[in-house]
Amino acid sequence: MNNNYIGILAIVLGTICFSINDISVKLFSTDMPLHQLMFFRAIFAISILLFIVLPFYGGFKYLNTNNPTFHVFRGLSVVGANTFFFISIAELSLAEATAIFFIAPVLITIFAVFFLKEKVGIRRSLACFIGFLGMLFVIKPGTISFELISLFPLIAAFFYTALHIITRKYGAQENPITMGFYIQICFLVTSLTFAGGFYKADLNVGQSNALIFLTGSWVSVNTFDLLHIFVGIAFPISIGGILVSYAYKNHEASFLAPFEYGALVIAVISTYLIWNEIPDRLSLLGIILIICSGIFVSLREKQVSSIRSSRKLIYRR
Repeated sequence: MNNNYIGILAIVLGTICFSINDISVKLFSTDMPLHQLMFFRAIFAISILLFIVLPFYGGFKYLNTNNPTFHVFRGLSVVGANTFFFISIAELSLAEATAIFFIAPVLITIFAVFFLKEKVGIRRSLACFIGFLGMLFVIKPGTISFELISLFPLIAAFFYTALHIITRKYGAQENPITMGFYIQICFLVTSLTFAGGFYKADLNVGQSNALIFLTGSWVSVNTFDLLHIFVGIAFPISIGGILVSYAYKNHEASFLAPFEYGALVIAVISTYLIWNEIPDRLSLLGIILIICSGIFVSLREKQVSSIRSSRKLIYRR
């Protein structure tokens, strides 16, 4: 099989895995608090990495790291992105939350200018503007349809942007398995911290589904719940992470990134099939603008990278 096709297959399967995780979390959002889900997910994911992945990958030596600070900040960025996104889907439709979150590639392009000293031309700047316009169509600020919770996927996108900036600047020498392991350690620690903190605070959050999902007390779980968490959350997130890491390690990000927008299509379809909800016309227009701007930014990044590489070769000669 062509190497490019293997990369596409890996990114598509990884995206499907992440989508299964998102759907499962939304289904659990009315029955189990987020920090309890995060705890079980971390326990299962760590077990998968330790006892299934690592023995075939080369052993426990890949858990060693000389840069624990990098893993802490990267792990907290992932926890922040997941927490704000999952809180949002307790009230928003999965399609709308996913669409807003997918402004992240545009944010990465903008932040790369300031933190990675990358140059962005007029065409990518225009694409970024169109992406933000699409996000505003979905959020609808200043209208009767606007909900404050709509800002949470945007906050999640900022955390996700921080994750990518940190990884691109400091993570070149780190192994994907090592990074995945310490992310789950961060989930484990933060979930227990949240559980203890909210238990002691004994908050009264009223009828807000998002706040109940965030601050609720742990509930008893049965075998079916644990099986659902393993099959629908822990296993997909573990395998999806490995597939995406493999794809991006062996192929250009600009080549693969457009295929990740399949998650938006899955989110729209699952929102209709499972929850019988359809985004309104303005939101659908926003989703289309976000997809188009993100794909253009990725393709333009590939062209710019090729030009830079050519110039470097010419200069060296």
